[in-house]
Amino acid sequence: MTILFLIAALFIVYTYALFPLLLALKARRKSALKPPTVETWPRVSIVIAAHNEAENLPHKLESLELLDYPSDLVEWIVVSDGSTDNTHDLLKSTFNNHPNRHVKQLPKSLGKCGALNAGVAMATGDIIVFMDARQKVSSNALKALVPYLSNEDIGAVSGELILTDENSLEAGNLGLYWRYEKWIRDNESRLFSTTGATGALYAIRRADFKPNKIGTLLDDFDTPVSLLAQSKRTLFISGAYAYDKANNDIKLEFRRKVRNLAGNWQSFQTNKWLFNPTKNKVWWQFLSHKVFRLLVPFAMIAAFISSALGDNVFLNAMLTLQLLFYAVALAGYTNLPGTKNKLFNFVSVFIQLNAAALVATIRFFSSKEAISWR
Repeated sequence: MTILFLIAALFIVYTYALFPLLLALKARRKSALKPPTVETWPRVSIVIAAHNEAENLPHKLESLELLDYPSDLVEWIVVSDGSTDNTHDLLKSTFNNHPNRHVKQLPKSLGKCGALNAGVAMATGDIIVFMDARQKVSSNALKALVPYLSNEDIGAVSGELILTDENSLEAGNLGLYWRYEKWIRDNESRLFSTTGATGALYAIRRADFKPNKIGTLLDDFDTPVSLLAQSKRTLFISGAYAYDKANNDIKLEFRRKVRNLAGNWQSFQTNKWLFNPTKNKVWWQFLSHKVFRLLVPFAMIAAFISSALGDNVFLNAMLTLQLLFYAVALAGYTNLPGTKNKLFNFVSVFIQLNAAALVATIRFFSSKEAISWR
């Protein structure tokens, strides 16, 4: 049992600590790629999929108005994906037959990827910039991303998500998680390529776009992966921002995580070549960052069972530490007195992330149940 516990514990430590450190050490030898100088800015099509986003769209469109880019070279395309609120009417009245602003209404929801496919089919720009309907973006977003795509080796460029409200403990710890995640993505980008993009803000050349299958959950993974298959890199660009607020609704955040993590398994099945080190140039990063994260919950279970069944001082001590760890998480989750601090909340967020990975994995492989992009 001791050997099983040590294997499980080492797997967890490697995934969350050793891999990021090794990646950072390897990436130190590489300098960040500087954007080429742009003499003539290309035409850009911003494509947004929206489902019942009437509440968020006015703020989003205000953000687009402030973009620092030649206005005659920017096209807006918003696809209302089976919306049942007044999303379509709001867009029609706001765009008011503007020559560079278009809205398409899908009478039946096709899911995010289906809506994005429809939007790209309408696009006339050389560059497609995908955005979400909710988050505002920084005024420099287009000028920060677009220049890199003049390099044919670059397939996609990804902005970064910034959480603007970290006053609550839940939001603060999610912000800490995102900073950790961005550190990993930045180092992956330096080494060669990230294994995905920030769905709220990323850009590709229109000529490189391949429509994703209807029902695909993660366009921000499958689209960069399709480019990686052509040996084209996806870069993480710090300084091009999409601004969001962390969700303090734990149940809502949990459902979102389950959806995204189930989408990872879906993408892995679609792109089995990613597991082949002779075909995947970022095979080590892909396994360590994407696959192992989904397997950590099972390692946690193995560590707990092996220590519970153990009969020596070491395993008994490890069991006690694990029980204390889970007790802290439970106390933080149930908001017991004295638990409103960063330690309790951080442990709760860590457990929540891994519980979501466990649920997503079981749900995906046991039933292949469809999970809505909403």
